[in-house]
Amino acid sequence: MLVHGFMADDMSWRYSGFTQPLLQAGWKDGGGYGYGAQGMLFPRDLMTKGDVFYTVNLPSKSNLQIQESYLMQYLSHLYAYRFEPMTLVGHSAGGLIARLYVIDPQREQAVNGLITIASPHLGTPAANIAHLAGNSPIGMMASMAGISELQDSRGLFSDLKEEAPYNFLYWMNRQHHPNIHYASIIRKNDSITQPERFDFVVPPFSQDMNNIWALRERSGIALSTENHSLNGKDGVILLQILQHIPLSSSQK
Repeated sequence: MLVHGFMADDMSWRYSGFTQPLLQAGWKDGGGYGYGAQGMLFPRDLMTKGDVFYTVNLPSKSNLQIQESYLMQYLSHLYAYRFEPMTLVGHSAGGLIARLYVIDPQREQAVNGLITIASPHLGTPAANIAHLAGNSPIGMMASMAGISELQDSRGLFSDLKEEAPYNFLYWMNRQHHPNIHYASIIRKNDSITQPERFDFVVPPFSQDMNNIWALRERSGIALSTENHSLNGKDGVILLQILQHIPLSSSQK
């Protein structure tokens, strides 16, 4: 299951070229989940045999817990059709949403792996700034001008602020994490020599799940020399990581 980040949607995985290596390797695109006027929208193919990836549409400007509640509904429905362990892959904030699902005590679906791509596990200075701006006259002026992202996303920005005692990430990073396969795809580049390929959104140390208090030394690492956005090379790295996730390693 592919979980998108802030200001993205289920098609971001396809338009970015991320899914192309998976298709070339024999994976099937099962479609995506979402919500419409009539309720939940289902993927076009829930019963395909073999390796299948699915995507979700989340309210990406909402806080992490609201987005995770949507993800839980989607995965509960999918698990009823495909009664098998799932691997969750999240980009940016999507990695935190997927990890929040993994540690949720109400989760009933089996998960055998969590792979995150450029995710702010220890927060990001960009969220600190955006949260301040959204609660300032700047945010009000932006909303009046028809640019509502700053104010609409204040809850999310608060969740993504750099970890500090008793804020959301401080709590989340100290919860029990099940014994599954964890892997962090980390953007690692020089902002001076290659500024166009540097991740200015999330610092590399925040992308490494080994720096999470509850996950020290438990995450694999793959380095990427791209910027924060998704790209086809991430799909290639994902295929390499999936080779090391045993299907029997599942936790409820």
